[in-house]
Amino acid sequence: MLIDAAQSTLLIVDVQQKLLPAVAEATETTANLRWLIRIANTLSIPTVFSEQYPQGLGATLPCLLEAANNAPVVIKTLFSCVDASCLNGSPVEQSSQIVVAGIEAHVCVLQTVIHLLAIGKTVYVVADAVSSRNEHDKALALERLRGAGAHIVSREMVLFEWLRDSRSTHFKEISREYLQKPPGLSFADALTTLPTTAHLSGLQLWRDGKLEAVIENKPGQTGSLAIYHALFQRYRSITPKAARAGLAMYGEHVADAQAHPGKHPNIDRLLALELVGGGFGVRLLPL
Repeated sequence: MLIDAAQSTLLIVDVQQKLLPAVAEATETTANLRWLIRIANTLSIPTVFSEQYPQGLGATLPCLLEAANNAPVVIKTLFSCVDASCLNGSPVEQSSQIVVAGIEAHVCVLQTVIHLLAIGKTVYVVADAVSSRNEHDKALALERLRGAGAHIVSREMVLFEWLRDSRSTHFKEISREYLQKPPGLSFADALTTLPTTAHLSGLQLWRDGKLEAVIENKPGQTGSLAIYHALFQRYRSITPKAARAGLAMYGEHVADAQAHPGKHPNIDRLLALELVGGGFGVRLLPL
């Protein structure tokens, strides 16, 4: 069964300020979520957000709420949105097809989807727009959800099935805005997806036994510290692969760095790694 825009609601599960930085590939997942939400908004497909105990885990990321044009937010303490009865009266209740994305894949996403299936909904889980604290749990969750009867899809599958026809009035706009360039976040929005650096005074970058640079926890460097720290946590060193991920986090500042070499040395370093290879070891400097 293909996804039908007229029968669909997009459900975004628990993408919250204090929970998101702990999950794998948080920046990329958030960029994919925003991409999907913006398309749903363009096509007038309703979006619903859930939040798990927001007093402790914070609210949904503002950049996602903005992309959905202030869609409804439902609150729960139970892990399953269905168990919590928080979807009653929302567009999810009225739709036969529910497209689900969010975090964590193996907890709130999984329990919500299994219960949506149990009440007769057809459910599509967007694999590149869900995440967990580790990739193993996400993989197990997707395997279990497929076995339970959910359809595991990609964000582009959702887009093209919602559109159906290249003659759609929205096709040219969506192709230009969403297909001809990769999903991305602004620098400020990317920083909201990264782990805290409040426990650090800075970090050092080393190559061939030589100290190459220090990024300090002070005004003008806190954003770069957050990015390099996140890259270290994920890759354990600053490699060309890490550099590509870091450049995506710098968002709009990359073009300015390319136009003005030397203005953004921490971006220049990643651009050089992406082009010529090499890498840096990292030493964290605690407070």
